[in-house]
Formats: sequence, structure tokens, C-alpha cells
Amino acid sequence: MRKVPIFLTLITAAMAFNAGSAEPEMGMDLMQNIEDANKSLSSNIALANKQAAGSDAKDLERMFQEVETFFEHKGDAKNAVDLARQSRELSADIVQLVATGKFDAATDKATTLSRTCRTCHTFYKKE
Repeated sequence: MRKVPIFLTLITAAMAFNAGSAEPEMGMDLMQNIEDANKSLSSNIALANKQAAGSDAKDLERMFQEVETFFEHKGDAKNAVDLARQSRELSADIVQLVATGKFDAATDKATTLSRTCRTCHTFYKKE
């Protein structure tokens, strides 16, 4: 008879854990990966390395989607959502520019991307 309350307690705890884990998380690892990919992107654009720059830009696009999703779920951070979306779109633009060999335009977009990151950090980065 005692097994039923323990079983129900375990089920309730598991459901609570799963409900809590549905919230997206954004750790310092993600931010560090973005920073590293952004540096690599700039370098690979300067070297006119289509494959590596394209890969970096695709990685950034994916990571900025994670940041965008995080701030959407967090709420009360419309500016952060907008900046993450802008960063994701800039990354997608860079993918296209690099693929067509337009490295000067890709450099301009990458510079804007770096500025967008700094703007977001001004408001949201935790020291």
C-alpha cells in the first residue's frame, strides 16, 4: 500500500522536472561559442575562405536562433529578441554573401553583427 504514494510522488516530481526543463536556457557556453564563432567568421571572411566563413555564419545563425528563443520565453525583453533576430538575419545574409564570393559586403555585415552583439551586451550581459 505504501508503494502507491511513493510512486505518485515520483511521477509528480518527474512531471515538474520536465515542465521546468521546457524553458530554454542560455548559458555562458553559448555566449562564448557565439563570440568564438564571430571571431572565426571575421578571420575567415578576411581570408576569403568560403567554406569556413559559410560554416561559421551558419553556426551563428543557429546560435542566434537559440538566443532569440530564450529571450522570447523570458518575456519583458523585446529589445533582446529584436537584437537576436537582427543578428540571426545578419548571419543568414553573410551565408549568402560568402557563398557568392561577395567578401566586402560580408565584411560590412559582419561588422554590423559585431556592433549588434555589443549593443545587446550593454543591456543584458551579466558580469
